[in-house]
Amino acid sequence: MNAEGISDHKKSKDLAQAAAIYSDSEKVVSWMKGFPPPKDRVIRFADDSYRQWPQLRWSYGHMEELVPTKTVWRGNGHVKMFEKDPVNLDDLTIQTTGNVNLSFQQALDISKTDGILVIYRGKVVYEKYFAYTDQYTRHIIQSATKSFIGTIAEELVQKQVLNKSKFITHYLPELRGTAWDDATLENVMDMQVSMVFDENYLDSNSEVYNYLKSAGMIPLTSKDKGPISIYHYLPQIKKDGEHGKVFAYREPNINVLGWVVRRTTNMSLAELVSKWFWQPIGAERDSYFMLDGWGVETAMSMTLRDFARFGELIRNNGIVDGKRLLHSATIDTFFKGGDRDKFAQGGPKVLAGWSYKSQWWVRHHNNQTSIEARGSNGQFLYIDRNAEVVIARFGSAEQSSSTNLEPIMSPLIDAIIKAIIKNTNSK
Repeated sequence: MNAEGISDHKKSKDLAQAAAIYSDSEKVVSWMKGFPPPKDRVIRFADDSYRQWPQLRWSYGHMEELVPTKTVWRGNGHVKMFEKDPVNLDDLTIQTTGNVNLSFQQALDISKTDGILVIYRGKVVYEKYFAYTDQYTRHIIQSATKSFIGTIAEELVQKQVLNKSKFITHYLPELRGTAWDDATLENVMDMQVSMVFDENYLDSNSEVYNYLKSAGMIPLTSKDKGPISIYHYLPQIKKDGEHGKVFAYREPNINVLGWVVRRTTNMSLAELVSKWFWQPIGAERDSYFMLDGWGVETAMSMTLRDFARFGELIRNNGIVDGKRLLHSATIDTFFKGGDRDKFAQGGPKVLAGWSYKSQWWVRHHNNQTSIEARGSNGQFLYIDRNAEVVIARFGSAEQSSSTNLEPIMSPLIDAIIKAIIKNTNSK
């Protein structure tokens, strides 16, 4: 098992088999079409069909039709449009970490890519959509949402609103006697809280499923007696060992950090993301949060271009159109990365050499550092300041863990960046 409680990545022979049988275009089923739709084409949250394969390929881009949501307003300002400078990536060959050669299209197909957008020096060089997703689709980014929350929290630290050395109970007395009783804010931001929590998505009896039910991600049944809100679930989690010793990816930390941010600012996450990011970056569409039973925000949905716009804000050191939105120290903290030794003890083996800082995954590669917002089923936002590249991706892979795709994703990213640089040098 890896740090997310999921079995490690697929073996190279599995990728080879997938490459051999892949088709140029997956059959697109007409889910939720007709008045009424055929019974076998209906997708609902209430029966949990929205999370099943292949239904999730449709539902991940239509969450607002399935669950309660809260709008992240884009404001009344102009849309910040991207210039285009196309680069042909379709002829690339990707060599996976298992030494399997895939065409660019095969890599996208096997990993169940819903959309990919590549930006170089602020210009769109590649943009492509698949299945039920297009440029207007607001696709769920799952726990990649944590990087938005982590950015807000890190900025509040720079503004001296938050203090990383303070115990969580300083901000949330409701968590006294829980896993976070003597955990610092920094422990939470860097995923170094030791808690009794099984995060194995492959085991339906895992504690993670009670967590997801309380967060409004899985429907409650008549047999469920547990809490109906994340506010009521978090105090039930108990401490395991000493905090701050090793990296331990546990998603309840995201909710605790979001709670701290809401409590200290007296603003909802939707309001904060709108004010701090969506309005000033010139987002194309409102985004939105899923809500739990008490109206607490969980995972975000947005367009791929707006996901990339947020990435450009980070790549440009917190500046948009000459106006500073975030302290440079906030951005530098992410790219400096976290404690690699602690990460090595508890992180996924497939991410050897990486670290984690303030809710961002940090890749230390070829003596350089890039950061990534990652969410289950293949959502990611990759930011490389040195290469001046941002890559935004939506996906709907069958297995939840983002690390299952790592044998393809990092080689894909490296091949894209290499091709862009080669194209630039040839001009």
